[in-house]
Amino acid sequence: MNATYLTLILFFILMALGVPVSVSLILGLVIAVIIFGVYPLMSIVTLFYNSLDSYLLVAIPLFMLAGIAMSYGGVARRIFNFSEALLSYLPGSLGSVNIMASMLFGGMSGSSAADVAGLGSVEIKEMVKRKYPLSYSTAITVTSSTIAVIIPPSILLIIYASIANEPVGAMLAAGLVPGLFVTGLLIVVNTIFAVKNKWALTSRFSPKNVARTGMYGLPALLAPAIIMGGIFMGTFTPTEASAIAFVYSILLGIFFYRELNLKKMYKVMYEGGRTTGIVALELASGLLFSNLMTIEGIPEILTENILHLTQNPIIIMLLMNVILLVAGMFLNPGFSIIVFTPLLLPIAQSIGISPMHFGVIMIMNLALGLITPPVGACLYIGSAVSGIRVEKMVKDLLPFYFILLVALLVIILFPQMSQGFAESIFSSG
Repeated sequence: MNATYLTLILFFILMALGVPVSVSLILGLVIAVIIFGVYPLMSIVTLFYNSLDSYLLVAIPLFMLAGIAMSYGGVARRIFNFSEALLSYLPGSLGSVNIMASMLFGGMSGSSAADVAGLGSVEIKEMVKRKYPLSYSTAITVTSSTIAVIIPPSILLIIYASIANEPVGAMLAAGLVPGLFVTGLLIVVNTIFAVKNKWALTSRFSPKNVARTGMYGLPALLAPAIIMGGIFMGTFTPTEASAIAFVYSILLGIFFYRELNLKKMYKVMYEGGRTTGIVALELASGLLFSNLMTIEGIPEILTENILHLTQNPIIIMLLMNVILLVAGMFLNPGFSIIVFTPLLLPIAQSIGISPMHFGVIMIMNLALGLITPPVGACLYIGSAVSGIRVEKMVKDLLPFYFILLVALLVIILFPQMSQGFAESIFSSG
């Protein structure tokens, strides 16, 4: 036994006793390091600090704050109104509106949790008002929230890029086409469900209404264009983009929509600070464990063992996806990225998968975990917003699990969807 294995044993024991995930890992790691003397205890403190002392990681709390500010500042309602005007002619249009609104909001916040919390109450309330079942309304809201961590400026893609040493701008670009693909696929599936269940509530397409809601929502709709356009054109870095997004969301809420006041700003900063503290502790604990695994050569050992077991790329890919799906069901996705990237990326590269393509595959797997029991964060936020029990919602989620797995398979089989687009944008760099 070495320090890594002891850390894992203590980690699962402490988690079973109800200790928070990040605290369980840090305690297990400290005990293992003391017993095996891997490095001085003072090194843990230094590594803990250095793991968070990153210019790139500043983007994470700023994008979180931007998403929360947009939720309180009236942006969510404007995005929903514009999406409804654009898609009102489709059968079951409000479900499709829900999906498109999540894509647009995700293009500003980069967070699925922020999407459910910010847009969820608006979307579910409106769907139920128009006679859609509450369980389905919540299920489609929760499912569509996964788009936010696939499409740029996905916080998970930023974390992955920092761990895999990939260019952040290119990594974010790699998520754009898969994110649009998942959006389109969910809209098609929702339309089929609507026709089958006779939820075909439509209204005439009105260019005038599109123009009206578009003009009023234009400042909100410009946010993803500014963020992604600036990053892709090299005008500013992802970290600078996150700062611009935060300032822009505040100015929008205060001066344009006039729904963001001092009281709400306090809530924005409080929620942002609380969420950042949780995420920072998870990031630091995961990076400490990742460092320990690297020192003890665990990634190399795992790669050799798997390749010794089988060299069939299909079986290896299947095995990696199963590991990531199970990890997503039980662990925070950011934490999972930090722990499993150094373990699985070398294996993926050994069978010819590029780091960029593997990053999108990993995020797709972990996005499923966000809406899967027993730990799925978006699942429980959706339940809290709608008031429906999780077990009742899961029944309506089952078809969407299958659809997202189909999307994952397509993304695996066609790497040009992610890597091809990113390379076309950043080929000169």
